[in-house]
Formats: sequence, structure tokens, C-alpha cells
Amino acid sequence: MGSIELQQVSKHFENGFVGLKHVNLSIPAGSMCFLTGHSGAGKSTLLRLLLCLEQPSRGVIEVDGVDIARLAKQQMPAYRRHLGVVFQDHHLLAQRTVYDNVALPLRVAGMRERDAARRVRAALSRVGLLTKEAQLPQALSTGELQRVGIARAVVNRPKILLADEPTGNLDPELSRDIMTLFKQFQQIGTTVIVATHDRELINELGVRILELNSGELVRDTDGADFVGPLTHPWWIMMLGSNRGSAQQSPWHPPRRSVRAITAASRKRVSVTSVVGSGRRCWCGY
Repeated sequence: MGSIELQQVSKHFENGFVGLKHVNLSIPAGSMCFLTGHSGAGKSTLLRLLLCLEQPSRGVIEVDGVDIARLAKQQMPAYRRHLGVVFQDHHLLAQRTVYDNVALPLRVAGMRERDAARRVRAALSRVGLLTKEAQLPQALSTGELQRVGIARAVVNRPKILLADEPTGNLDPELSRDIMTLFKQFQQIGTTVIVATHDRELINELGVRILELNSGELVRDTDGADFVGPLTHPWWIMMLGSNRGSAQQSPWHPPRRSVRAITAASRKRVSVTSVVGSGRRCWCGY
């Protein structure tokens, strides 16, 4: 799960600004891509559309075969629960410990504290901050703060991870470390989209690049970045396997079945049977 399809998507704002123009795009589940372009090119608009913070003026956006513009209000929290978001300025709660910041979405979702503790510590261990769990954000460096934000974004096992300029405040070495983390999450089946201006860094990693210019998609390298999942038991414990199984998409209406068919890189096709039901919560950090 985690495939994304945009069909002739445009976004026009009331002030006359055009965020996107007739964008067609297919992102297979479990792939990673960089979203680049000048300031105002449409990167943030695209991310906001995927988060359903904005609605497209024209066109269709499908996630796992579901037109997200048609989701009912009561289905929106369940949909957003399957999205992880990493911000440039991390948005941590200053008076809460590192542990509490990462645990927040799990507590909102009503997870038992024992289960939440296991997930939180696994996420903190992955980003190298397990020893910092009792500290407050002001005691951390800029790079550590960003890693806390990443841990919080992935602790809920999202199918899609969105990052908006996550390395904008970091030096080159820390930026590489952060991008390596994103690549590792992609390798276990999470769809990762990173909006960034750092051309040198994205060229180093060799993954798919989507370039926007004045709202138009002007470049798509369509790189063969889709690799097999890591099968180390630690990864399975932390995030679970997002590939290879028919899992529920709780934002579907009850008793509705959808076959989401996505063309992957190098003409490979991923077919996922999705059955909708269930109830989920999401924390809009």
C-alpha cells in the first residue's frame, strides 16, 4: 500500500496564484522520490493536496486507488493516520520530553502505553536518540531535533512519508544522515516523498527526481529506485512489513473493495487488493 496517482491535477488559489498545472504523476508503493524546484514551484502545494489540506481545482488524486477528494469528513482522520509528515522546523512540544513528543500520535490513537512504549523506543533507537528520551527539546542540537521529528513521523507505521525541506536547517553531513534514514524507511516498503532544494544531495542518492517549475512537472527521471524490503527482524518489529500483503485501508467505506493497479518502474506492475473497514485516529502534528 502507498501508491499515488495524479491525473491532470491543477490547483488555482483565490488570489490568482496557480499552484499546479495539469500534473500527471504515478508513484508506486514503496518507492522514493525527491520533489524539487524553485520557491513557489508547487512543491508545498502538492504535499498539502496529498494531506487533504487543500482540494484540487481540477483532476483526480488517488491513493491506493481511492480518490481522496471524495473522502467523507469522518474518513479523513483514518486516511491521515497512514501519512507521516516531517517538517523543516520539526514542530515539537517544548515542555514535553523527547519520548512524549514521539508517543503523541500513538496516544491520540488510543494505543496501550505498553505497546506505545515499544514502538517509541524502537523509533528513537533507529534515529540514534534512545539515550535522549527523557530530555526536553531545548537540550538537543538542531540535527537531533530533526531526528526526533522523523521518529514521531514514522512511529505510527505510515504507508506514506512526506518531508517538506527536512534538511533546510542542517549542514551537509547531517543532511546526508537524514536522507539516508529516509532511504532506509523506503527499503522496508514506505513510500517516501521529500521536497528539497538541495540538488547536490539528491543527485548523490540516485533516486527518482520530480522537478516542478511554475506548477508544471518539467522533469521526471523515473529512476529505478524500487528495491526489495529489508528483512532484518529489527525492522519488522519496528515498522512492520508494508509490502506483499493485502491490508485494510480504513478510509474506504465499509464493504467496499478496490483493486489499485500501479505501473512501477521498468514496466513492473504492483497489484494490491484493498478492503475498507475499521476505525483509526490521526494526530495532526
